[in-house]
Amino acid sequence: MRIDEFHWEREVIIKAQCQDKRSAFQLIACETSERTGIAANVILEHLLTREALGATDFGGGFALPHALVPKLRSPSKLLTTLRQGIEFGAPDDEPVDIILAMLWPQDHQDGFLPSLARYSRLFRTDRILQGLRNAVSKTEAMMVLHSFSNPEGMFSSNPAPLLDRH
Repeated sequence: MRIDEFHWEREVIIKAQCQDKRSAFQLIACETSERTGIAANVILEHLLTREALGATDFGGGFALPHALVPKLRSPSKLLTTLRQGIEFGAPDDEPVDIILAMLWPQDHQDGFLPSLARYSRLFRTDRILQGLRNAVSKTEAMMVLHSFSNPEGMFSSNPAPLLDRH
């Protein structure tokens, strides 16, 4: 899975207002329910069950909640940036303000773990996280994401953060 294999335009929420982890999961469940046809309460239950096994944050303000969902036909994801960071139990105690939720068909797990690994590496890159934090629209978030969908973006010699607003 590469960034450009997905339809980020439909799968990005910018500057959402969430009070805590549960409200973020509720937002994710409602948004992905519309696209997947799986009831929001089912998605929420699977996200919460997986989270109970161990927090899915990686530090640096990024979390990658994920779940295997019965009857889901194809993988689904939702990238959400938050107006304010929320407590997520991060190892660095930093509030999470960027969440990439991944839902995967329980009956077709091929590619699940490699995709999680790939996205966890990508979204731990300071440059992409800062670019997403600075994005004020889906278009700007798309620009950040697409800059990393090709080798030049990922390994650019330009160290300046994307969409630097300072």
